[in-house]
Amino acid sequence: DDLPPLYDEHENDAVPFIDPLAPTTGPGAGGLTIEPFKRDARSDTVYYLDPRLDSDPKFLNDTLVQLAQLPPRPFAQIRGTHTETRRRSDDKTEQVTVVDFDIEIELTHLLYVNIRDPVNGAWRQLHSVGNLEKVRRGTVFPTRAPGFGGSGGIIENGEPSVEEWCHRFCASRAGLKNMVFERRVTGWDWDYLKKQLERLVHDTNYRGHTSITFPVRNSRVEIYNACRVNRMRLTKWIEVMFMLTLLFVFAWPYLFFRTKRWETVYAEWAMSRDEPDGTGCVERRYASMSEAQWYQMWARAIQKAVLERRQGHLDQGDVERADQPADQAGGFAGMVQAGVEAMGVVNRSFGWGGDS
Repeated sequence: DDLPPLYDEHENDAVPFIDPLAPTTGPGAGGLTIEPFKRDARSDTVYYLDPRLDSDPKFLNDTLVQLAQLPPRPFAQIRGTHTETRRRSDDKTEQVTVVDFDIEIELTHLLYVNIRDPVNGAWRQLHSVGNLEKVRRGTVFPTRAPGFGGSGGIIENGEPSVEEWCHRFCASRAGLKNMVFERRVTGWDWDYLKKQLERLVHDTNYRGHTSITFPVRNSRVEIYNACRVNRMRLTKWIEVMFMLTLLFVFAWPYLFFRTKRWETVYAEWAMSRDEPDGTGCVERRYASMSEAQWYQMWARAIQKAVLERRQGHLDQGDVERADQPADQAGGFAGMVQAGVEAMGVVNRSFGWGGDS
């Protein structure tokens, strides 16, 4: 159950990125044959703009299959803040938000039954949306399929496949087109885990504001048809110029209503699934471990990091150190650890992190 090494988002789009979790055999092997037009770190979205993607449905379908092989990156983020009232030099007061702790734990490895086998070692599947789902189907606004609550168009005879949506996207005569592809993580009870982590932080007698979230990175891809307008809208300096000159006031409505969008294809990465147990019943099987097992594994390390007011990533080493008594650390490191643990005892006794 060792955690895989963390890898940062590559900053230079000109250098091809080889994902260590990308399959080398089977569907999607060999990686993408096109480079992203843009990576937006702020929205964590990758943009593609290639004429083959909006004119060749087979090429588009093959690209989606390849994109589905790359994993999303789920995280558990535990953050605590409190508000302090401070007096400024002009004798006025202001309220400042202070971050007490902000820790993240990557969960990507839990998507794999066997992380050394990227082809068959994960439960992933490429899906098309159902007729009752309210999404953009080559439209400006979300809608259900015609005949299932949506208006206009020919009534759907069954649910269109991924291949059918690729054909519809390429066949559309819209001047501006956009297809959104998402990688979704399923199979864990996030509400249960959130309550457990909130209780864990509360047990430290923390009196500030706690935020427990489970962000999923590397989850969103947008494909635009190749044209001058789309190249301009995805170019950073043009975006900045439109903001500074207030031209976005006119450009945004035009782009919004002119762009036909498809949100009809996604990849599902399951952390668990129901399987027959051989007796006619169904049992829940996990790719790696259950929410409760993960919590039991990480609870002590998380609570220790909260009391130490840590900010940053936790890894397998934090789990091992959390189970190591201070007197075993030895030397100066042991003295520091003992001091931190003593401070934690004081915090638990009197409370800490409250607004002031």
